[in-house]
Amino acid sequence: KSFTMTKAVPSKRPAPSYTFQRVHAALQTGAVLTVQQKRQEPMPCFMQQSMLDGACGVHVLAMALVILDLAKASALHNMSRRTYGTAAQVHRAFEPTYFTGIHAREWVALVQGLDLPLALKASYVADGGVDSAAVDWLMRGDLVALAFASVEHQRTKHWALAVGIEGVVSGQRYQPQRILLLDPSAPEPVVFQASNARLSLPQTGLGSRRAKSIESDKTSGPSRKPWLWRYESDSWNPETVHLLAAVRVRRTS
Repeated sequence: KSFTMTKAVPSKRPAPSYTFQRVHAALQTGAVLTVQQKRQEPMPCFMQQSMLDGACGVHVLAMALVILDLAKASALHNMSRRTYGTAAQVHRAFEPTYFTGIHAREWVALVQGLDLPLALKASYVADGGVDSAAVDWLMRGDLVALAFASVEHQRTKHWALAVGIEGVVSGQRYQPQRILLLDPSAPEPVVFQASNARLSLPQTGLGSRRAKSIESDKTSGPSRKPWLWRYESDSWNPETVHLLAAVRVRRTS
């Protein structure tokens, strides 16, 4: 008898794909979103602004300070009555901006003036690369304060705290698709969620062609052209926005 040897054909199956989500390590989801501070019970960290104020930037800072264990939520809730400590410092610095709002460079300057153990790194739309910087910092697990504006009208200029990112993994390639936000203008996050709003790269329509080419391991360098994001939450109708600034907020000690 004769035998015919057949050559094994290597499999060409596509690399497995799955979704991923990265959220800041200090956040604890449950009935209420909390953080664990030293020698304390888990503490709620979300803070909601009113319909009358323009203090979204202050609320973003306050949430970051609680998450990073630099202030107690109860102290920040009563910052206007405090005479010393971190909460009092925040109130003195940001009180003039409470109803008017605050631009990104001023926000950075005021936070740095508080002399807290924080390292800020800012990227601005005018300098290029603001979107890729925000995505990179979130992929590394940092908190990022985001200022963004509507591309459809002049009414929306807003701050939110980015606490995580999610998207798709294919093989070794990560493709971020959504930035997860704690937005002070939106309701408290629902049970077992770490965010109450998000910025999504559009899959169809305006900005979708650009979104499909974005990957976290790109080597071509940051783009100077702003990306378009779709803002989504329970409090606003979805709208297309672009980032004005991204500020990484990291504790140093």
